[in-house]
Amino acid sequence: MKNYTIEYGCACTMGVVRKNNEDNFYCDGIIRLDPDSTEDVAFKGKVKSKDNTLFAVFDGMGGEACGEIASFIAASNCCSFCESKEEYNEYVYELSELLNNRILEETDARMLVLMGTTAAMIQFYKDEIYILNAGDSPIFRLTDDKLSKISKDHVASGYPGKAPLTKFLGTPHSGGLNPYIARGPYKAGDVYVLCTDGVTDMIKKETLEDTILSMLDSESLECIAKKIIELAKENGGADNATVILCKIVK
Repeated sequence: MKNYTIEYGCACTMGVVRKNNEDNFYCDGIIRLDPDSTEDVAFKGKVKSKDNTLFAVFDGMGGEACGEIASFIAASNCCSFCESKEEYNEYVYELSELLNNRILEETDARMLVLMGTTAAMIQFYKDEIYILNAGDSPIFRLTDDKLSKISKDHVASGYPGKAPLTKFLGTPHSGGLNPYIARGPYKAGDVYVLCTDGVTDMIKKETLEDTILSMLDSESLECIAKKIIELAKENGGADNATVILCKIVK
């Protein structure tokens, strides 16, 4: 079994245009505790690959009621789930079902028609990673100096502008959640990037790749994450922006 260190860095900003931050995240037990806060967040840390650790980003659905509450419900329930989880191979699908149900319960309690959030999750377990996403918050892998998208966006086709999501946490049971799920090996030197579309709508993939590569050998992952959201702001900052970077260190 691999016993690598996973270094991580996270940064989250409200952006330039928005008046509230509907993003949230989960980094080894750390979340945005106050969904009403407008302060920027940035931090770093490290865990062991054998610890069965989860990283996730959540983007509350803009234009829908209580998007920041939906993303907070998702992040906070990751805390309670991961604190009590048993050791078994894969839990991201079970977790996504739990989060979906918790958001639906809150939607009913608030007598709303809909409340939702995207989800992008990665679980490191022994010799494999498990990824899951619902919506348009992507997951990338940087390996051998090449950044590739390893998640699948769920957006409607045929729209001239920003298309609505076809999958998200908060999906009514009649529609079914059906998130994208994949698994595979990882190796030392790989960097995984989870972010909200407030990053990818403002920064081209090539720029994201160049930014990470230019800083990876000299800066912490927290500094790289902060640089990425600074670029998103400089390019318009039209949405909240959150990014998590995880590097595999032998």
